[in-house]
Formats: sequence, structure tokens, C-alpha cells
Amino acid sequence: MEPIVGHANIVEAPDTIAPAAPPHTYVGVAEHLLPGVRVLADTLNTRGIPLALLSAHVLECLLKGFLSKALGSDEPLTKDPKLRHNLLALWARARENGLVLTDPAPAWVVCLSGLHDQPYYLRYSKGVHAVVSPAPEPMTTELHALLGVVKGAIQ
Repeated sequence: MEPIVGHANIVEAPDTIAPAAPPHTYVGVAEHLLPGVRVLADTLNTRGIPLALLSAHVLECLLKGFLSKALGSDEPLTKDPKLRHNLLALWARARENGLVLTDPAPAWVVCLSGLHDQPYYLRYSKGVHAVVSPAPEPMTTELHALLGVVKGAIQ
């Protein structure tokens, strides 16, 4: 009989039981991607696009996680083209619904929103020769803090 050989990725995390639906799925994705943001932010010679793309997705998931709880559904967030990937609009809507966020949004959020929403410069870079992305800090630290705030708000 041949031994079974393979690889496993085991992550130590607190036990949680949550429905496999918004808001928990959004926050779960953000929580699992956030360590990658930290790795990219701490790496010398990091290219801006991978860090910005991952950070924008984490921010989108955190805001949609909060909003899907506050609104009772994520349907308005996925159906409305003015909200879908518009981080500034999601930021403003989350503030309106009680999430404690700065007004105006920090410069890193403004920058990510312009890159993350249509025409999706981070994903496709059509007609673009250069992209200016936010600095790793304070973006990374503030994303980590926002995760804690959102998790507290949806419980």
C-alpha cells in the first residue's frame, strides 16, 4: 500500500459558526485575504498593482459585509452599478448606515476607488501605461482596524 503524500494549509483560527451567506461570507473573504495584504505591504520591491488590487477587494468585502447586514441583504449592493465596485459610494453608504468612518474618506480609499471601479484599471489596465497606487501605510493598518470594526458591527 502506497503512502498518501500531499500538502495542507492549516490555519489556526477561532472556531466560528456562521451562515454561508452575507454578511459573513464577505467578512470571511476579507479576513482570509488580509494576511496577503500585510505580506505584500511588508515586502521590499512590492509592485503597487498586486497590493492595490488585493487591498481594494478586502475593502469592498468589508464594506459590503457591513452593508449587507445593515440593509438585510446584499442585493442592492450587487444590482446597482453605481455601488458594485465603487469604494467611495460603498464607504459613504456604510457611513450613512452607522459604520464609524471618516468623512471624507482617506486618500488611500479615494485612490483605490478610482482604480477598482469602472473601467477597472487594476484588473485590466486597458489603455493605461502607469498606475499610481496608495502607499502600503496607513492603508494596511487601517484595513486591519476596519476588519475589527466591521466584525463587531455584524455580530
